[in-house]
Amino acid sequence: MNMWISAAIALGVGLVIGSIASRVVRNQMAKSKIEPLRESASAIAGLVFSGCIIAGLLVALGFVSPDDLDRLPSDAIGFLPKVISAAIVAIGGNIAATFAQTATAKAVAGSGPASRLAPMIVRLAILAASMILAAAQLGVDTTVINISVAALLFGIAATLALVIGLGGRQVASEVAAGRVWRRSLEPGDEIRASGVAGVDIDGVVVEIHPTAIEVEGADATLFVPNSKLLETVVERKRRAEGPPPAPLRSKS
Repeated sequence: MNMWISAAIALGVGLVIGSIASRVVRNQMAKSKIEPLRESASAIAGLVFSGCIIAGLLVALGFVSPDDLDRLPSDAIGFLPKVISAAIVAIGGNIAATFAQTATAKAVAGSGPASRLAPMIVRLAILAASMILAAAQLGVDTTVINISVAALLFGIAATLALVIGLGGRQVASEVAAGRVWRRSLEPGDEIRASGVAGVDIDGVVVEIHPTAIEVEGADATLFVPNSKLLETVVERKRRAEGPPPAPLRSKS
């Protein structure tokens, strides 16, 4: 039989066995009473499938080039230090990305869209850099990858700066509007306004926050954005100063 046909048969058998074995493993682990096993069913099934494919490739290599198969153990041992170095870089990058994501989330908390996008973008950027370094440890030519990732990181940085800028501009506008209201309103004032972001306001001012005015209504407490309140007509009734005057009594 031709060696290439034998290699193809070996690869096909490995593919079929891998598909069957991975499906059996996934089904059995999905029925397990242990939750960690159920959650890792797909990952372990994929590992079984990959193992069967690798076995098929090794058998195929034995048919096509037996000498290369004989040298494979020694080559694998020689390549092992590079694999370990790449794994260390990848694991370290993942740890660094996790810390950076947490720090970024705290730094941009409350800044609108940036609070959701910035941590994820920072994590992806660090992971991409660590993957490039890991590939370099394995001896892969990363010139094209470096150029592509550099362009990607530039785009990410520009997007992040734009998102943070837009989020900061929104917060700045609310703070500026809050300064205006601090000169016009005081806690205890009764205010009425119609159509403020689709809501009618009728209540007592509790406090003027940097970005919103806290209003105690009849049914609930409302936090009205400062800039939204500037866009409509506000009726204000100043709270009375001091105790009310005593009623006059006629002399008998």
